[in-house]
Amino acid sequence: MKIRVLILLFFTIIFVTPKYAIQLDIGLFCNYRLKHVQFEINSGQYSLVYRGDVRELNEGENIKIQYHNDSVRIKINDKYIGHFDTLYFFPKYDNNIFKLTGVSPSTKSRKYYTQLKVFTSNNRLVLVNQIDLERYLIGVLESEVGKDESKEFYKVHAIMSRTYALKHKHKFSDSGYNLTDLVNCQVYHGKMYENKKIIDAVKETKNLVLVDENMDYITASYYSNSGGQTAAVEDVWLEPLPYLRSVKDPYSSGTHNFTWSKTISKDRWLTYLESKHRFPVDDKKALNSALNFKQSYRRKYFISWDYHILLTDIRKDLKLKSTFFSVTDKGENILLSGKGFDHGVGLSQEGAMQMIKLGFGFLEVLKFYYTDIHVINLQMRDFYLSD
Repeated sequence: MKIRVLILLFFTIIFVTPKYAIQLDIGLFCNYRLKHVQFEINSGQYSLVYRGDVRELNEGENIKIQYHNDSVRIKINDKYIGHFDTLYFFPKYDNNIFKLTGVSPSTKSRKYYTQLKVFTSNNRLVLVNQIDLERYLIGVLESEVGKDESKEFYKVHAIMSRTYALKHKHKFSDSGYNLTDLVNCQVYHGKMYENKKIIDAVKETKNLVLVDENMDYITASYYSNSGGQTAAVEDVWLEPLPYLRSVKDPYSSGTHNFTWSKTISKDRWLTYLESKHRFPVDDKKALNSALNFKQSYRRKYFISWDYHILLTDIRKDLKLKSTFFSVTDKGENILLSGKGFDHGVGLSQEGAMQMIKLGFGFLEVLKFYYTDIHVINLQMRDFYLSD
């Protein structure tokens, strides 16, 4: 039986995995503690591999996968097959599709290309989609961006997402996969509606990544809107990087998430500053500054460095859309008038969309938001590093 498994693995590598393809293991349904899932063949043919045996699967079969005493139990058409350390579902061709549905807890069904690996950890099932990087990116763009943007913007995002995946591909290796399907990596819901613009954008930017002067993958961070000025990375995440500088961003102006406001009571505001940050609210000068704080450009600290109050802390504590805000005294209340949405480091998605509408190409967009970077083919990068 073990010889049959080795032969199956060999043919999977030769015929399913394209030449020079980069394979990733993506943890699925990572925000659920799954105990029971249903596996279905959506299209094509699959083989189930378990403990040295190979079983051919057919469309329409009812395949139940359950957690049981730190092992994986499987039933096919309500017939108990056994319980195992690990299960593998191998497709005959790389365009074959399987569907997963959480039973306990209940989840919506999702479809995925190619292979599935199942094992247990921390009293739950672990589901891993073993998939080619380029096909994974199509799912990421569908999940992260949606279906109604321009192909040029999808090219921007494809290069950023490819760079992110390769830079962080060992982030969750201790858990048995490279990346999760959540926002702590990149949202990935598998095969969705197959937007042709997304597919073409990924194909037309194949193997293109963002690197710094040392040929290292950059931290290709992005967010919704800069509010008119991006943030220097050290003002948000402490460590300075030469390509994540603060730049004036006129292209984010006037878009959906450009401005925001929030009104809170003056008592709540001052109590928060005093209790959380030991702010001297009894000092008349300090009090006036706290009630009339202006940001005409992005800052790191509230009022000044002397008070040691990070704007990132205020944003987190008060659940604000950004750190780029001003404070106005409104009597019993204060008005927080803000610009931008999210951390502000790197590329503004709404700004990038606006640049593309104005006629800029995807390379110009990337080099505007990431300073002094290079867009390079992976094979060329390997050549430089091996030289």
